[in-house]
Amino acid sequence: MNQAKILLAQDNKYKYGFKFEHVWPILKDMQKFTDNETATSGARRESGHFVSSQEDSPTPESPTMTYPRLSSFSPNITSDDGGGSSSQRPMGVKKEKFKRRVEEKNSTICDTLKEGQQQMMEVYKHNAGERQRTNDILERKLECRETKIVMIDLNTITDPMKREFVKQQQLKIMAKHAQQQDPGSQNTSGSFGDFFNNLQGPEDGLPDY
Repeated sequence: MNQAKILLAQDNKYKYGFKFEHVWPILKDMQKFTDNETATSGARRESGHFVSSQEDSPTPESPTMTYPRLSSFSPNITSDDGGGSSSQRPMGVKKEKFKRRVEEKNSTICDTLKEGQQQMMEVYKHNAGERQRTNDILERKLECRETKIVMIDLNTITDPMKREFVKQQQLKIMAKHAQQQDPGSQNTSGSFGDFFNNLQGPEDGLPDY
């Protein structure tokens, strides 16, 4: 209260002093004024502690503040020892080796695929040749059988049903070979003559009549 009176005396607006001093004994116990006083005293204590801590702790500009470890550590960025390049060279070498291994592996795979394709083509050609030879043999056997049927003399067959059956077979064989002839050919007897010349005997198992 005395401090408040001194402050008011220094202010020109309150040159006549504090007029409500008689009500202060009633108001000082109210929570509003007690909280204000507590906050003011706390702020004063904190400000005093802050000032004292600043006075006790040295500033960065103070010559008494030293950092032995930091002062001893002086990184030389422009050093020519090649530390960065030495750490980069092994990485580049590893990349080159890895790239070379990948290329060699791909080349090996391509060579293996080509070799496999060549083997498959050889097997296919071999199988195709075998099938062609088998077909040729079957065609020759069929041609021999048909030739022998056409050469049968129907007058030598006494059984009417058998004679009619052989006659129908001869007509079918002749019609098939007539369709296989070259349309530009004018002599049909020559083609039948060539057909009859392929006769190879009764080894196909057809019985004689």
